[in-house]
Amino acid sequence: MFVIKTMKLKIENPTKTKFDLLEQEYEKLNFFLKTGIDLGIYSANKQQALRFYKKIKQEKEYPLSIRRDLIKISENKKFVGIPVKGRRGGVWLPVKGYEEIPSDCKIRESKIIKRNDYFILILTIQKEVAIKSCSNILAVDLGEKVIATAVLSTKQRPIFYGREIRGIRRHYSWLRKRLGERKLLKKIKQIGQKEKRIVDYHLHKIAKEIVVLATNTNSAIVLGDLKGIRKSAKGKRINRIVSNMPYYKLTKYIEYKANWQGIKVIKINERGTSHICSKCGSEGKRVKQGLFVCKNCGYRVNADYNGAKNILKRFEDYMSSNGVAVEPALNCSQTTEAPCDSWE
Repeated sequence: MFVIKTMKLKIENPTKTKFDLLEQEYEKLNFFLKTGIDLGIYSANKQQALRFYKKIKQEKEYPLSIRRDLIKISENKKFVGIPVKGRRGGVWLPVKGYEEIPSDCKIRESKIIKRNDYFILILTIQKEVAIKSCSNILAVDLGEKVIATAVLSTKQRPIFYGREIRGIRRHYSWLRKRLGERKLLKKIKQIGQKEKRIVDYHLHKIAKEIVVLATNTNSAIVLGDLKGIRKSAKGKRINRIVSNMPYYKLTKYIEYKANWQGIKVIKINERGTSHICSKCGSEGKRVKQGLFVCKNCGYRVNADYNGAKNILKRFEDYMSSNGVAVEPALNCSQTTEAPCDSWE
């Protein structure tokens, strides 16, 4: 299958001449979109803008969209060539990101956006990936206290990810409230952007660790469907925290990082997994955020761990009922999307 990935690369320390040429192209494009007056734009960039931006809002700033056949990558992967008006062959700009641009990929249409006094290249790449066959399952439960709890089909010990994210959310929620009382609206906007960057960093880190674990254990990743997760939160303060938790974003990060490595990601309906005992299958109760207690057998366990075990069991039941053997081998290319802080 073909998988697409976006890379965020900062255009770092370009010469003043190159920066001015890029800034002129960017500003003239936005001026053209809002007024229809062409002050001198590279023709291909103008065509791309007319193709992508059908409805123009005067207050919005639009990225510079670059056609895929016009983007050039240097051999050392540290420079990107971008077409601009006034420079034959475009400008070669130094870029820096969290990872190097892969060599075995095709470049797709990409964009340049402006952030205060610097530019960012959103580079879109594509490659063909063969889905790997796998012998194990890695079930991941997205929770309220710990954003992700993972359980392997071959091990009963849980792995908790992202304990710090809820604390980060609570801290910035408190900070926004205090700044709001002092009517510092500009400052509220600034810390909101900082919070987003910090949370995104942790989400990418968590998603990467989960995919690395799946790779090392030859596992398919099974995620619970996110529908209804916010309804389980009780209390005004907890409901606000849970509503702001980036579950959907984490799911997307896991999916695209796993697909890039050829690892299958399957979603299943997780309805009821937080209220069913993973040991005896009876109805239980989440007596507090981190503790599940079974009414029938008295089983006491971490609530997120209990949910992850139920997701794993539900997927195994689904595979068995459809006549596909889970062990010793699960051919992921044939699978489809299926309908206290301590462990035991």
